[in-house]
Amino acid sequence: MLQPRLIPVLLVDGQLQLVKTTGFSERHYLGDPLNAAYVFSAFEVDELLVLDIDASTQGRSIPLPFVAALARFTSVPLTVGGGITSLEQIHDLLALGVEKVALSAVLSRSFSFLQQAADRFGSSTISVIVNVRSLGEGPALAWFGRPDAAGAGPGQPLAQLVLASQQAGAGEVVIQAADRDGQRHGYPVAMLAELNRELTIPLVALGGCGSHGHMAELLQATPISGVAAGSLFVYAPGTHQVLLHYPPSHHWLQQHLPALQECWRCV
Repeated sequence: MLQPRLIPVLLVDGQLQLVKTTGFSERHYLGDPLNAAYVFSAFEVDELLVLDIDASTQGRSIPLPFVAALARFTSVPLTVGGGITSLEQIHDLLALGVEKVALSAVLSRSFSFLQQAADRFGSSTISVIVNVRSLGEGPALAWFGRPDAAGAGPGQPLAQLVLASQQAGAGEVVIQAADRDGQRHGYPVAMLAELNRELTIPLVALGGCGSHGHMAELLQATPISGVAAGSLFVYAPGTHQVLLHYPPSHHWLQQHLPALQECWRCV
C-alpha cells in the first residue's frame, strides 16, 4: 500500500489574496498565496491544492497569470481549480505545468463535461471535488459546487454522485465536508471509510482536520489515498495565528505506518 499523500490546501479570493474560510463563509486573511506556495514547496509537500473560491460566482476561471506564477514558485505536484468551464481552459492550465485541474461547479450544469475532459486530457489530470453535508442520521447529501449557491438544488446521495464521477472518468475524487470546513473537529471517518470501499479511484478527504491525530484516526479506518487540510497547515495549533508548517518527512506518519498497514489488512 502506498503511503497516503498529505496535501495542504490554499484558498484564494477574488483579489488573489490567501484566505481561510469557516463554514464556507467567514474568511480570515492569511497573506500572499505565492509566498505560501513557495514555503510549502520548500517543505517538499506531497502535493499542493490551490482553489480560487470566488471564480465560479464571478463567472471566470482561476487566472492563468496567477497559475503561471504558482507554477514558477513551486516544484511539487500542483492541482488548481476554480471556475473552470471549458476544455480550452483545462488545456491552457495544464500547459503551464500543473499536474491536475479540479472540477466541481461546472459539473452541476454539464456532467458530460467530465467525460469530455477525461477523454481529451486523460483521467489522471482530472480531480473532481464533491461537497458533502451529513444531515443527522439520514444519508449524506452531496453537491458539485457550493451547497448554498443559487440554484444548487437539494443535493444528491453521496455514493451515487461519486460513483457516477468515477464512471465518467474522474481520476480522483476529493470529498469536502462542507459542514466541517474550518471547524478542526476531525474528518467524517465512517462516511469516508464506507465510500473508499466502494471506489476504485483515489479518494482524498478534506474538511475538519485540526491535528495529526485526526489524520491518523482516518487512516486507521481506511487506506485512503490522500488527506488534505487547510487549517492544520496554515494556523498555529489551537489558534488563528498564521503559521505555515508541514511535518518533516511525515515523521508522525512513519511512527504509525506499521500499525496502520496492519489495520488496512483487516479493512
